[in-house]
Amino acid sequence: MRRLACAAAALVAVSLSATPRARAQDTTRKQVAPPAAADTDSTARPSLPVNGLLLRAQHERYEMTVVSPDSTHVVGMRDVDAQLSTYGAFPAWRIVETRSGAVASVDTLYASYTDLRPLHWSSTQGLSRLALEFTPDSIYGGTSGPSGDHTIMMANRGDLLAGAPMTELALQQMPLSVGRVDSVSVLVIDLGSSRILPATLSVDGEQDVTTGLGRTHCWVVTLNTALGVRRMWVAESDPVVVQTRQDIPGMPNSVLVERLVSRR
Repeated sequence: MRRLACAAAALVAVSLSATPRARAQDTTRKQVAPPAAADTDSTARPSLPVNGLLLRAQHERYEMTVVSPDSTHVVGMRDVDAQLSTYGAFPAWRIVETRSGAVASVDTLYASYTDLRPLHWSSTQGLSRLALEFTPDSIYGGTSGPSGDHTIMMANRGDLLAGAPMTELALQQMPLSVGRVDSVSVLVIDLGSSRILPATLSVDGEQDVTTGLGRTHCWVVTLNTALGVRRMWVAESDPVVVQTRQDIPGMPNSVLVERLVSRR
């Protein structure tokens, strides 16, 4: 049971496409000077079709379950809270993801008020820490923990998704229809390394699903990267993610399922 809980927590932790060990390296950081602007190209930068002004304060709670061919185990709860706040004296969305269970963790992302662009990401899991700053051109910061320290400096992208909560909130604002495909970028923090992966968000169909809030007609949206697939069911009438599903690396034929149990 403990192996199931740890595997599920690790999957959720680094979010969209990380391996189970990816989360272990998240965090405390030394002060790192921001790099010089790396993007001098005048070509239009890709951006997410998101209007942060339309986002509303909200709280969702999900039950996390590991499902295998012969068993189903509840391994914890996941809470996502989005509130209007400030960052650097400017209005910003403060998005907090809290996971309970065998491997508890807390992630906080500040995103711009107008377009949900990442501004700052911090994370805590046990003795590990992560802190990142985002400028229009760059990402800088670092991780620390029992495995050592890692400095992060890389170019930023306008279509970047930084974590599962940001992805789920962005889907509330994106126009969805069957057959729609959007190219995006995914930030992955792994042990001793960091990278941005190209990804696609595709609307593959419609389906009714049952959660703690009842039966809901949903868009079926898939986030696909080289590291794996995460499938999300987005309610059509009120576009909140009501269910997610993804394979668990290292556990063949097992999946992590999250179902919405409450929201406000």
